[in-house]
Amino acid sequence: MAFSGYFQADVSTVNNDPRHFDNISFEPYFQDLQENQQANGWWNPVGTGIFRFRDAAVRSVVDPSGNLQIGQGDPVLNMFVGNAFDRASAKIVDVDPDWQLASNLYGLGITLVAPNGQVVLRSEYEANPFRDLWFGRSAAPGDSGASAMFQSVLTQLEWNLDGINSPFLQELYSFSQSGTLSIRLTTYGFGTKYGENEFCYGKLIGAIGPVIAQEPRSFILGRRFMPTTRNRTGDLASTQNIGCFSAFVDQNRTLQLDLSNALPLADKYLIEQLGPMQIVLLKDPLTAQDDLIGPEAYYVLASLDQTDYQQWNLSGIQSVPLHQSIYDVMNELPFALLSGPNQDGKSVVAIRESLLGLEVRSEDIVFRLDPNDSNANHADTTIYAARYGQPMAGQQLNFWVAAPATDTDNTPVSQPPGTTPRALLPVNNVPAFAVQFQPALPVTDAAGRVAVRLQGPEVMDHPREYIDGQLYTISYNFSGSDPALQQNFDKLAVLVFSTVPVVDNPTWNDVQPILQQYANLYPVMSQGLFDFSQKDQADANAFIMRFVLDKGINDPDQMPVTRDMSSAKRAMLIRYFDQVLESQGRPSSLLHMFGKRCPTRGGAALRPQDGRAAPVGTLPGKSRGPNP
Repeated sequence: MAFSGYFQADVSTVNNDPRHFDNISFEPYFQDLQENQQANGWWNPVGTGIFRFRDAAVRSVVDPSGNLQIGQGDPVLNMFVGNAFDRASAKIVDVDPDWQLASNLYGLGITLVAPNGQVVLRSEYEANPFRDLWFGRSAAPGDSGASAMFQSVLTQLEWNLDGINSPFLQELYSFSQSGTLSIRLTTYGFGTKYGENEFCYGKLIGAIGPVIAQEPRSFILGRRFMPTTRNRTGDLASTQNIGCFSAFVDQNRTLQLDLSNALPLADKYLIEQLGPMQIVLLKDPLTAQDDLIGPEAYYVLASLDQTDYQQWNLSGIQSVPLHQSIYDVMNELPFALLSGPNQDGKSVVAIRESLLGLEVRSEDIVFRLDPNDSNANHADTTIYAARYGQPMAGQQLNFWVAAPATDTDNTPVSQPPGTTPRALLPVNNVPAFAVQFQPALPVTDAAGRVAVRLQGPEVMDHPREYIDGQLYTISYNFSGSDPALQQNFDKLAVLVFSTVPVVDNPTWNDVQPILQQYANLYPVMSQGLFDFSQKDQADANAFIMRFVLDKGINDPDQMPVTRDMSSAKRAMLIRYFDQVLESQGRPSSLLHMFGKRCPTRGGAALRPQDGRAAPVGTLPGKSRGPNP
């Protein structure tokens, strides 16, 4: 089921600069909108962190036999894909200010809604970050030129097909009996210019379908197309600026190419026209990107569809039926896209599958390890290895941590002089050997998979001083002389929290630095609701603070929104606010009256001076209305 529309990602940008985490050198203007060459709090300092769909509608469906319906026919083609109705919006979150390259979605509820308002399907997006991020898909600067893909599964499915005569949905329902569905979201065309209608909105291309047993949930394990050159922004992109993408051959012997995140974009984020292009199978596995070859060097499969119609209505997925003769030899030869032919009848290899068809990818790429909690100080994942889409057994893998480095990408120099943050740049990836792998040299099984555990240290100091914990970026690949070519950011990003001593009866002096940092970094709360870095305001709203601090990481109401607080710090804050509530004669057990949702929903924070409700202010450009 293909759908498209728009998304809102109201990211908060004060915490994009790691130097803003330093309470000592923090300046009030770090919460202001950037101005000319003065970065301040960057381009959206009062962002809420919310992520949600807008005007997303079903465009087409494909049944198990491969039959396509588009525009009209099955009733599902009149339905909309939306957000959960009964709670706050989902949150989009970076694992760390020093790794803003795998943002994750937490608390995203996805619904399928009929034109009469009937909710046909309710589901939960299992938190997974975007992958295959590249910044030069279009000529737009910065994040506006970026594009990425989220892939995961939908869980907690609740169907209501009463009165819905949709053969497609009946089929999808039958395929969802395992309790999950697969989902892929592609996002691009993001607006970062404050004051414009598209600010914090972008294009959304999605697809929902069955989960295939034993397949990864976060990416397509199949035929991986990898450029061997880089574009102006340093992305792996072909000479014609085609990015990496994946394809697979389905049960109907049809090659399915997911081009939603691959083809370059022109003005207004429409698909750029690159001239005639063909989808082929190369006869020589060593034919390279940019080689000029004649028709004798390949089998023609189809013409490449470069229309925006394909992108918007079929989710950028092109289906190519394969002849038996192609199917019989495809496991030893690479697929490719050709540009041309020229007047001599020769074509250029625009992009092809990775050399030798090799692919190695981890199911998970973002991890949080917490030495304060033995149950949270390790994480498990699965790594998959394949050759031309077929499992590779007996392959030894290797891991290596990046060298110690400062984050120069997110620490700009501001003008006029004196406005650049004064905090020293933190150094990542130290101390060495903090993250261990079990086994240290894993070997894939007969299905081309291997389970790996990341183990954190017993103790982690404060190597970055003013930022909790340490970030480690870890590469992985085949051992030996034939590594797989990987996308720039296909690394393991591991945040190891600092060890915090247990304080049984915390005082305001114990918790204030923690709350001060969050108030600095998230001004939509400290300016727009109440300033919890001030004791009188924090204590007056202890009920609210206690409630949101106790929420799980997947709850959209969790504080902090940034999900960058260790269990020990969270426990200290909860104990402090429990003490405040007890002193006020309001035991924390009363929180159960609020159920699952934040007590500020539909209400307001309290003014400490008189105990009256304070209206929730509306900061510039921020909507505080209901979640559509």
